[in-house]
Amino acid sequence: MKTRFFHIAVCLVVLLISACQKHDFTAGELSPTIAVGDLRVLYKGADVTLTKEKMLGATQIVGTVVSMPDSGNVPSGVVVMQNYRRGVLRGIAFSLGNAASTYHSGDSLVINVEGTILKRVDGSLQITGLSEAAIKKVSENNHVTVQSASSYSIKNNPDQYESTLVQIKMATVSPAPNIDDTFAGDRYLVNGADSIMLHTEASASFANAKLPASATIAGILLIGKNSQGETALQLWPRGISDVSDITKPADPNASLGKSPVIVTGYINDTKGADGNYEYFQFRATRDIDFSKTPMAVVSCTNAGAAEPNKGDAPGAGWATGGGRTYKFNLTEGTVLKGEFFYVGGSNKRINGPNTTDISSAKWIRSIAYVTNDGDGFGSATAGLLPNSGNAGGVAIFDGVIVTETSVPVDAILFGGTGITTIYNAATNKGYRVADNDHYNALDASTAQPFFYQGTNMYVIPHSTPADAGFFVKLGGNFDATSKTWLTPRGFKFYQLQPTSSLSDIETGADVNVMTN
Repeated sequence: MKTRFFHIAVCLVVLLISACQKHDFTAGELSPTIAVGDLRVLYKGADVTLTKEKMLGATQIVGTVVSMPDSGNVPSGVVVMQNYRRGVLRGIAFSLGNAASTYHSGDSLVINVEGTILKRVDGSLQITGLSEAAIKKVSENNHVTVQSASSYSIKNNPDQYESTLVQIKMATVSPAPNIDDTFAGDRYLVNGADSIMLHTEASASFANAKLPASATIAGILLIGKNSQGETALQLWPRGISDVSDITKPADPNASLGKSPVIVTGYINDTKGADGNYEYFQFRATRDIDFSKTPMAVVSCTNAGAAEPNKGDAPGAGWATGGGRTYKFNLTEGTVLKGEFFYVGGSNKRINGPNTTDISSAKWIRSIAYVTNDGDGFGSATAGLLPNSGNAGGVAIFDGVIVTETSVPVDAILFGGTGITTIYNAATNKGYRVADNDHYNALDASTAQPFFYQGTNMYVIPHSTPADAGFFVKLGGNFDATSKTWLTPRGFKFYQLQPTSSLSDIETGADVNVMTN
């Protein structure tokens, strides 16, 4: 019994001593794995030999393969993988020679990179000197994350997107393809004022597929060389399955003609919150099937702090994108001659929150623009149009391809009369006008293609007071046969109520009149 009590006492003393000792939390082992993002940071412009010391005790990276060697559209001998760690998605390429063909999209890998070299190869950051024995495949067919980005975002921070799977939504292909052009070779994906090269190897499985005029295209973002040997950001689609939302090249024999649609109203300052509630009203002057003859609507806002081209005229006009212009592609639905139709925010209320639902109207395109980028360009925004300050506007185009030189079939400008962010005479940049009741690209024989140039000075004022819920009716009398304005459009600030109905903005005084 005494012996038993002795052992119990000894154990209690040991426990007490252990409890009183301070734990050295710094004595823990360092992680053997370094995040791909942290690995990329080690490169400072010169080759880096990856040692355990430089990687703070780590020797390996982990990630999921995104390249698809079977498609033939990946640099020869290269595998590309990405990983998501500490809330950051980053990617890296590694050179593996002939063995690269054994790794496919969705493979989960653990790679020992100690002793390898991190370097730029033809512009692309790669891990070189890697043996196949250093790679362990953990599993196959794993989910691969695709991050959406605009050309503007990619160019502002290429390191964030390099060697990751990126999707560019509703990008315009440039130069505009003919109906029989194929993917093989290099084109540009235009996304507002910026563009990314679209690269397809001649040996790719989809090289001979027909090239769209615009599409949502995913691919691996790499840095390579263009045909002039210059470093360029390139998107390499992995296969035709990476291409969606396809708009075919325009049929050269199909044209909507002059003024197929006119702008007849808009609401830029709804009662209460504006986000996803702003909308534009149009009227068709002929029958239109948008699936056969698509169009595009672009809004603009021009606050002095709006980017890109802060404090200046838009660098690419209506196609500038970013926080300046926002595009809606009209590719589905039909309208009859004389019908009103709508484009705008997803909430489809007549005057902001808790007002009449007008989703039964003829909506051709709506986007939840607070959280979603535009169709091809335009960043997600709390408001499409300004409520005060510099002018804003809306334009509608024949086709979905909108570039700096595109001329709208109709457009209006409203708001302040400050010129600085609308037109720059020195650089000849600005928003192009439509030939309509208030604007003309020519004055006699003098060219004046921009708003606030020459005689193109008409601007509808801001409605006041703010937050009152005015729908701006643009009346006038339009002859649909001769495509001319019998009476130019004026403007009427029509104050909507929570119970106002669709008929209040489609009928009655000050609503557009269409003759013939």
